[in-house]
Amino acid sequence: MISPRGIFEHDFLFWMSECSTKDPDYLKLWLEIFIGSYERCLDVDFEKPPTRLEETPPVMTLLPDNILQVLRLQLLQCVQKASEGLEPEQQTLALLLLKFLIVICRNLSNVEEISACSYINHIITMTTLYIQQLKSKTKEKELADQTQAEEFVRHALAFCESLYDPYHNWRHRIHGSVKCCSSFQSVCVCVCVFPRLFEGR
Repeated sequence: MISPRGIFEHDFLFWMSECSTKDPDYLKLWLEIFIGSYERCLDVDFEKPPTRLEETPPVMTLLPDNILQVLRLQLLQCVQKASEGLEPEQQTLALLLLKFLIVICRNLSNVEEISACSYINHIITMTTLYIQQLKSKTKEKELADQTQAEEFVRHALAFCESLYDPYHNWRHRIHGSVKCCSSFQSVCVCVCVFPRLFEGR
């Protein structure tokens, strides 16, 4: 397997292709390759202690310059279409975007920059819609739709954890250990988080 560091030149070629051709398939491929290099960062099993990382994801300066703008636009488009129902391809893209944000936030020096963007607003909006859909699902509905929604909600919780509890102190406490680090401070909770989540209850 290609090492996470060595994969950047290969990744960057895909990124440039996406930007030059405007083909969303290139963006999906780039995201899949990048996320695949950091699978251990996607720790969404909240019943287990947090996974210890062997290698930290890169800082934002090592990624393509316009990556945040492109991802924000793609995520916004997913949000705008979500209320009417996303196509399977759009659901896949939305989940890839969310996974990418989780991976990037596992490098704690990136957390503040990511939190300053509108990602959390978009993620909470989509999460609320997914929760409402799950509440309205009947047993006759397709299981695939429910699984996709549940996976997005679980990763949305992991994204909130990455922003507001980056050292996973809550998870450490419930498993009987105490871990309190202060090299990087968690960001302030966005005002959109709690009201929107409670709407989906």
